Amino acid sequence: MLLTIPYQALEICYIHLSPFQADKYGKAVARLSYKENSIDFQDVSILSPPIKIIDYNPDNSRLRLDLSEQNNFQVKLNTLQEYLVSTFFVHQQSFLNCNSETHDSISELFHFLLEDSTLSLYVFPTTLVKKADGNMIKVSDLQPGDTIRCVIRLQGISQVRNKFGIRLRLQHSIPSMWKISN
Repeated sequence: MLLTIPYQALEICYIHLSPFQADKYGKAVARLSYKENSIDFQDVSILSPPIKIIDYNPDNSRLRLDLSEQNNFQVKLNTLQEYLVSTFFVHQQSFLNCNSETHDSISELFHFLLEDSTLSLYVFPTTLVKKADGNMIKVSDLQPGDTIRCVIRLQGISQVRNKFGIRLRLQHSIPSMWKISN
């Protein structure tokens, strides 16, 4: 069982970012952790509120969710994104080996999961979703308008290098998902 933080209890000030290190695949990742008094998680696992599905694209494994009715959760995710940009801006020498980038240019390096009120999660089509009756379906069987809750596990920030330079991605997984309506 994965211990999670309910989104209502999530405090961005307890999220910590470590320097980049190579993971087991050789990819540079700055790990996220959550440290609060007696809690010390090696990643940040958040239990979401009920969220409506916009759509799922099995070609790129992107599940788009509508957060327009979940203002508190949306604000927390926006605050997390701003915290990450600010951390990279303040510590750009140690994270990016540069020292003259603007806050906006650092922000443009990030590929974020939240844009406006749409949360994009990347989930394999074969990922199982538990229904209220106890049966399981694949995430690819979910329909627009269905409502789900899920655990969003944020592991860290990865560097993706291409011919245009560097991009930064929030590494995440969805270890649990439940369909709660429709």
